[in-house]
Amino acid sequence: MYEKREVLLVKRTLMLKNQELLDFEVDTENREIRILDAPEMDDELLRSLGFGGPEREAFLSKILGARHISAGRVDLNQILEGFGAKSTFELSFMGHGMSFIDKLWYRAPSATERWEDINFYDNDWDITYRTAILTRDYKSLANCSPEIPDLTTAGFLRKAWERTDEGVQLLKEPLFRSGCDIEGALLGAELCRILYGQDKYQPLYEVERFGKRFVASPLMVGRDEELVQGYRLFAMGGYDMRASSELIGPASPESYIDAISRVGVTDALTHVAKEFAFTDLSLLADVHTGNYGLFRNIETGQLRVAPPFDYDRAFGFPGEEFPIESICEKPEVAAFLCASTFSHLDSSWDWSWYDAKALEGFEQKIVEGHSRCIDISPKLGYVVANLFTMQRDYLNNIVSKWQQMA
Repeated sequence: MYEKREVLLVKRTLMLKNQELLDFEVDTENREIRILDAPEMDDELLRSLGFGGPEREAFLSKILGARHISAGRVDLNQILEGFGAKSTFELSFMGHGMSFIDKLWYRAPSATERWEDINFYDNDWDITYRTAILTRDYKSLANCSPEIPDLTTAGFLRKAWERTDEGVQLLKEPLFRSGCDIEGALLGAELCRILYGQDKYQPLYEVERFGKRFVASPLMVGRDEELVQGYRLFAMGGYDMRASSELIGPASPESYIDAISRVGVTDALTHVAKEFAFTDLSLLADVHTGNYGLFRNIETGQLRVAPPFDYDRAFGFPGEEFPIESICEKPEVAAFLCASTFSHLDSSWDWSWYDAKALEGFEQKIVEGHSRCIDISPKLGYVVANLFTMQRDYLNNIVSKWQQMA
């Protein structure tokens, strides 16, 4: 059994693969962080990572806070109890903070581990966690190593990484018995494929494990890449912590264009058009700092914009503020809220990539997808399909204006 010792004050070295970046000290109970030693402020590598501003300890807090499971996760208490941790923050320091998202991790003083010894590309990890989560047998976590990618994976749904002969993928369990969220996610992936192209979108498909349905998404970050999420994107663009905190909620189109332009991404108006077209067409309200950003090659510094990759609340996903019953009983209210919420598009952006014919007939796919849901109103698919056609008309009108100005 792995020792579950009490962690209060710890010292670590933040690493980028085998390069030492800075030493820090953290009180895991109070989450107080202090940088002990680091290169000079103008160090090019630290600036490229987002540490260029004066609020480096606040930014480090963001980095560390993103390296553990979310506080709102549905099975958080069971996971903490299984590992014997008091908080997600404490749990994150039981291991090295190794992730699939980036190549950052931390090493204890005088430790000698190297990237090659512990990274998840070349080394297996304990499958106990995967089995425990998918079967909900959390007691087995008492024997699970904390050196697993799952402890640095955010999100509120039950989820677990697995490695198969086809590669690495992340499994997510639907929140609702109806399967409405699975169908919405699959529709979101298909829409993203249409808008971004077969080779540039993040795939999603349905799998079965232990007699239950899950959605699976293959690892999207390349071996030499990292995902620069929203908060880091704005820091790299020169925004201070207060300004970036106000912007990363979801980011407004204007601030998003400014941020990716500042870090050197070309064709910003094309990228923002694709990203917000997807958001508005898919009725995706779950856009936040964790599910948009850039891919950065850590060897060359080259950047590319990440396509949307979190579709769990697409196409009529039920929620407290927008429940299925209200959508079906008052479709006119749903249409009003949809139009007021998903109206980001601008005719000044670049729409040269858009093909209106590619979206023809997609509303029928929405109806077919929702027809597979159980114990919900059969009206839902038709209502959501009508919302989609309304949004498609809105997009086509924007593109028409752009064509007139071109």
